[in-house]
Amino acid sequence: MKTGLVHAAAILACLAAAGGNGLAGDVRTVKAVDFRGLKLLSKYDLVRDVSLKAVDDGIVIDIDSLGRALAGNRFLKAYWVTESGGRLIVSIVEKEPELVMAVVREKGTALYELDGSRAVISRNNVHTDRVPVLCLTGDDMAADAANGRVRGLLDLLGRVRKSHPALYGEISEVRLDGKELLVTLRGRRTGFIMGPRERDFIKLRYIAGYCDRAGRYPEEINLTGAMVVVR
Repeated sequence: MKTGLVHAAAILACLAAAGGNGLAGDVRTVKAVDFRGLKLLSKYDLVRDVSLKAVDDGIVIDIDSLGRALAGNRFLKAYWVTESGGRLIVSIVEKEPELVMAVVREKGTALYELDGSRAVISRNNVHTDRVPVLCLTGDDMAADAANGRVRGLLDLLGRVRKSHPALYGEISEVRLDGKELLVTLRGRRTGFIMGPRERDFIKLRYIAGYCDRAGRYPEEINLTGAMVVVR
């Protein structure tokens, strides 16, 4: 048990050296800091900007800086800090990522994790690979102010998530391709060309199911017309 405490103290000391500020405010010495409720986040995500240091008898931590770090973390839905038996207990409830938006620009690609309300909860730090990735370009984002296509697509994906959650969970990537979408599903090589309508996603569900039963995944399936075109 003592070894575990020393190890935790060493980790927190390294974090403090890397990004902590000078200790000030409500400063306490505790035996250890316990983090509860972590699913996608790590303890490093929570204490990166917290003022703390390891000492012989535990950890010295600025509670005020901890509160500011937790309050400023957009990935947190709720949090509370308690102390018990000389240990500081940080309990959190994380928000759930529902979509990753990858925006390609000349200087590189920016990644935005969105929750169910389309709020950005992290930037360039993706915490899960089990949600769809919406691939856009800087031109797509710039044009959205005029035509609203990106906002409309986000609305559409939100409806699919609520009405067809099993299908939504299978979507790996969605790309804007002119007036159409190019959709890929997890574990399938097929690119599905389809329109930006909910009924097209329903069609996608049936065709993907057929491919799964047949065990055949062509390079491309076009769902935009009355007939399904396989290439």
